[in-house]
Amino acid sequence: MDLNFLKKHRVVFAGLVFCLIVFALHAFAPEVLAQQESLETTGEAAGLASQDIRLVIARIIRVVLSLVGIVFVSLVIYGGIIWMTSGGNSDQVSRAQKILVQAGIGLAIILLSWAITTFVINALLNATGLGSGVDDTYNSDGTEALSDALGSGALEDHYPSRNAVDIPRNAKIIVTFKDPMYITSFIEDYDVGSDAEDVSDDIVPSELNLNTDNVVIYPTVEGEDEAYTSDQVTVSFTEDLQTFVFDPPIMGSAIEDTNYTVYLNDAILDADGQEVFTGRSSDGYEWSFEVSTELDTTPPQVEEVVPVAGSTYDRNITVQITFSEAIDPTVATGTYAEDEGGFTNIQVQADEDGDGDFAPLPGEYEISNGYTVVEFTPDDACGTNSCNQVIYCLPGNETIELDITAASVSDSPPEADLPYDGIVDLVGNSLDGSGDGIAEGSPDDDYFSSFTTTNDVNLDAPEIESISPAITETNVPTNEEIIVVWDSLMRSSTLTNSIFSIFADPDHELWYSPALGSLDGAGDDPALSGLDPAKTEMTIRHGTFIDSEEDDPATEEDESTTQLYATVLPEEIQNLYQNCFYPAGGPSADGGSCDGDPSCCDGDGDKTFNPELFICE
Repeated sequence: MDLNFLKKHRVVFAGLVFCLIVFALHAFAPEVLAQQESLETTGEAAGLASQDIRLVIARIIRVVLSLVGIVFVSLVIYGGIIWMTSGGNSDQVSRAQKILVQAGIGLAIILLSWAITTFVINALLNATGLGSGVDDTYNSDGTEALSDALGSGALEDHYPSRNAVDIPRNAKIIVTFKDPMYITSFIEDYDVGSDAEDVSDDIVPSELNLNTDNVVIYPTVEGEDEAYTSDQVTVSFTEDLQTFVFDPPIMGSAIEDTNYTVYLNDAILDADGQEVFTGRSSDGYEWSFEVSTELDTTPPQVEEVVPVAGSTYDRNITVQITFSEAIDPTVATGTYAEDEGGFTNIQVQADEDGDGDFAPLPGEYEISNGYTVVEFTPDDACGTNSCNQVIYCLPGNETIELDITAASVSDSPPEADLPYDGIVDLVGNSLDGSGDGIAEGSPDDDYFSSFTTTNDVNLDAPEIESISPAITETNVPTNEEIIVVWDSLMRSSTLTNSIFSIFADPDHELWYSPALGSLDGAGDDPALSGLDPAKTEMTIRHGTFIDSEEDDPATEEDESTTQLYATVLPEEIQNLYQNCFYPAGGPSADGGSCDGDPSCCDGDGDKTFNPELFICE
């Protein structure tokens, strides 16, 4: 090859040689990786800090690419200076032009190398489960990636919530789906037998370890994002096969807060063997939260009970228990059948025979509102509401007792003994039923209350008292929460994203999740006013809304986009007397009220929402 040619184009050839070095590093990376395990073992034995060699190679390449890029930019500046100071000298101008052309070509090569290298590194890191490389938390439209399944898709709830902070190090992780699930999707080597929903013939492994092929839990700390292994996380689940509880080792650090990420992949199946992550959420679901430096040693307490102790209610009232913190759903939910027994950690009891002996009433206990509310619905059908939905009743003209059992405590209270035989929170602290801040276990910390019933059935329908953002409001901040205040106490188990919906037009990835609280008759916090709870306030957290776009005055083309959102609250929503939201009632756009049949859309009682056309009609 002509040496003069090489000299004339030495800058370009320098860029090409560098690119060859970069790709050589990638080519030999597998050989290096093959030695990593033994190197890590040697490093640990020597007491040295360890870090994945793939991350080291990636960072070296990126640093060198940055430095070489700076060199080529400097050459462009140097060529420009020579040209500007040439004073019309043709030799100097020619020299400057050559430097600029070659530096430009070299810079283009570096930029191309950067793009290709970033792609390869990200593919390598993703394939090996070491993170996403570049930041892929958000989609190109600014919405949160891998989030649509919560609300819009298969997921009803999870703990910790999205972007939660101050999570105790000893907390468990919970996921609730809208339908029964295939247990093997979550537990390694679990055999569901002939019927995925019938656990009686299941072949259960000796250890209920996490199926890490489908569920990945890892600290999102740079250089320390190794996922938990199967034998590090035990799994339990609720009777309805919809909620799964993952119990990892103590998370985080005692000296600094730590971020964690949970990824549910697209291979998870429901009890019918169908994929649950489909459509926009077909790549699975992912969320992150921050673990504090503290362990939770505070026992849970009963914060509120409806019916209020000592009061009288119509017999179709739902028993609603609100705890001070999230409760382990595997010990707080289930069914009790009169002849078969069943769930007894919480018992709603009556003396129907009049002999002084109170016996548990058959029925179902459900958990909702971020795993803080448990509701009991008896199985005695006693009529229908205005939506023709069956209403279930407690015995009429009776004294009804509520008994909540605290779990037996271990030698280190408030920590409960395993297996749990009563109510515990999400770190395993037993219930403090007496409310004195000390968990002593059953029976000292069992919770008890009683109320009486009439023989009447209450059929008053609930109505919406206020809505925020207001009907047809514009310029709403993209992170503003949706708040709905009802005129009565509502069934928490019907105010879930399995029932209500949020629609967007144009459509985009959007998660949403409710949180409920009680208000007194004046709209204040009952805990502060001392008055009985009378209303329910629902706050809907959601993913970031998208701003509407206006015309660009610099162009003549119409570039405007009006981004619309609609909250749909259907008739399946019920108050504590199991009366449906039908006919719908709520505020109208002009501040009055609307009563509709069957709904109230944008304050018009004669119209319903059409999600396909995104209009009230």
